[in-house]
Amino acid sequence: MINPLNSPWNKSKPLFIQDQKLWMRWTAIKKYLKTTPSVVERNGYLEVNGLFYVAKNSSKMRLISHLDWCHYTPKTLAQAIDGNAVETYYETMLNDNRSDPNIWKDTDKEMELKTHYAMRQGRASLI
Repeated sequence: MINPLNSPWNKSKPLFIQDQKLWMRWTAIKKYLKTTPSVVERNGYLEVNGLFYVAKNSSKMRLISHLDWCHYTPKTLAQAIDGNAVETYYETMLNDNRSDPNIWKDTDKEMELKTHYAMRQGRASLI
């Protein structure tokens, strides 16, 4: 009996990233990956595993539920993806000197937005 799952029409389609800059950023990360995460191209960034964004014009990333962007290196980000430690990597890289200082002029607005994001993601007890 023929297995329908082995048919050529059932093969998964390769990831197609239309924007050249995003494609370059993703291939730099992908060459160090051992797993295959789900990647969705959005307007100006990549959403990886529904967990974090990768920026198009700079080597910055941020978790979906956070506001601050941090610097990343493709090799260490790939290791964090493979090890399911992206949140820890994000917190570590926020303190890196290559990341933006993330100094807000309006601290009330900052806390309001961060609280909103935390409540939306269900991590309000951490603020």
